[in-house]
Amino acid sequence: MADDHPTNRAVIEVVLGLIDCDLVQVEDGLQALNAYKADDFDVVLMDLQMPVMDGLTAIREIRKFEVEQGRHRTPVLAVTANAMTEHVLASRQAGADHHIAKPIIPDLLIGAIIQSTTEAAKAEAKAAQAG
Repeated sequence: MADDHPTNRAVIEVVLGLIDCDLVQVEDGLQALNAYKADDFDVVLMDLQMPVMDGLTAIREIRKFEVEQGRHRTPVLAVTANAMTEHVLASRQAGADHHIAKPIIPDLLIGAIIQSTTEAAKAEAKAAQAG
C-alpha cells in the first residue's frame, strides 16, 4: 500500500486486518515502485496524490516494468480521495484495475481486492495453459 498520510494507512491496515494478508506500507509512489521491483505482490493499493512520485506515475512505471521484465500483471487499485469521473479515467488510463474512493468502505475495498486477485489468477492460469 502506498499512501503518504499515516491516518489513511492506519485505516487501510485495520480494514485489511479483516482478511488474512501481509501488508507492506510505503509513503510515496517511488517507494511503491521500488518495493514492487524488489518483491512479488498479489495486489497494489495506490493513493494518487503523494510527494516524490504521484500514484499515476507510479502505476505507469509499474506497468512499464512488468512489460520490460515479462512479469505477470499485478492488480493495482487506485485508493484515493480523487473520485471525479476524470480521476477514475486517469487512473484507468495509467493502468489501474479498480478505483476505490475515500473514505474507505471496507466491503468495497475487500471486494475489489478479492475480485482483482481472482481475475489475475485466472488470467495467469490461462496464459500458462496457452504457453
